[in-house]
Amino acid sequence: MYPFKTDLAALVKDIFSSYDAFVFIMACGIVVRTIAPYLKSKTTDPAVIVMDEQGKHVISLLSGHIGGANVLAREIAGITGGTPVITTATDVNGVVSFDVFAVNNNCVFENITSLKHISSQLVNGGKVGLYTDCSFKNTTPENIVHIPVCDGGVQEKYECGVLLSNRTDINIEAEKLLVLRPRNLVLGIGCRRGTTREQIQSAFLDFMKNNNRSILSLRCIASIDLKKDEKGLLEFCSEYGMELKIIPRSYIQSIEENFTCSGFVKEKTGIASVAEPCAVLASYNGRLICRKTVYKGITLALSEEEKEYYI
Repeated sequence: MYPFKTDLAALVKDIFSSYDAFVFIMACGIVVRTIAPYLKSKTTDPAVIVMDEQGKHVISLLSGHIGGANVLAREIAGITGGTPVITTATDVNGVVSFDVFAVNNNCVFENITSLKHISSQLVNGGKVGLYTDCSFKNTTPENIVHIPVCDGGVQEKYECGVLLSNRTDINIEAEKLLVLRPRNLVLGIGCRRGTTREQIQSAFLDFMKNNNRSILSLRCIASIDLKKDEKGLLEFCSEYGMELKIIPRSYIQSIEENFTCSGFVKEKTGIASVAEPCAVLASYNGRLICRKTVYKGITLALSEEEKEYYI
């Protein structure tokens, strides 16, 4: 809590990028003028709530969907006994919002500028094609047509479509297409001591391109405990904002026969396989979709989490 007596603008300037959400108890106009210079993007701006001092009106002012301001406004109004003021068109019209879907299902936008076309189509009573190779827990609403896709393209065409997949080789013929990447891939890696960040990055980019997988879908990177202090690997993870998940070798020993094995690797590490089992174990025993690929001093493998999505 930040009670203040003077210079609200200076306070907001100092802290606006440090929190996920703000609740201002004051006039809405003051807040608009104060935060305006610090707004950057709907994908990164914090949630902003404005409410009167009696808690009668709780306004979701900024980042209603991705930042969670709409949910927060409803929660606060439930506490104060007030009315949540929600103005986002999809909420008002009771249709699916794909930015909420992205947050709830741990997906990222490849082209968020297309979101407005999808939302407009739904708000105005149109249908949207949902092209995906992902599994769903529930049935999609009537105005969202679930179209399963396999390798390559699909024949069914809609003016507005959403592609939900980690694949980059799916050809969708939609005039307005929103691309959502589920963060459901885990990269397993083994490397020689002293391998540089640049070497790992070069191998990684080639590997993802050759296997037609989106970098945006990568959730984490996994390796064995011997690599927990590997400078080049740590620098690579940092550059991509990825967690390095360390898999104890004892976990691998009991299952290594299920993967591509190497006598040389066993001699050096005590286990016969690194990249493949690390990828699978870090993806909660997901599906190994790209087996070990060997680069100079580097091995890479890719696993896909087996999960269901909901809309």
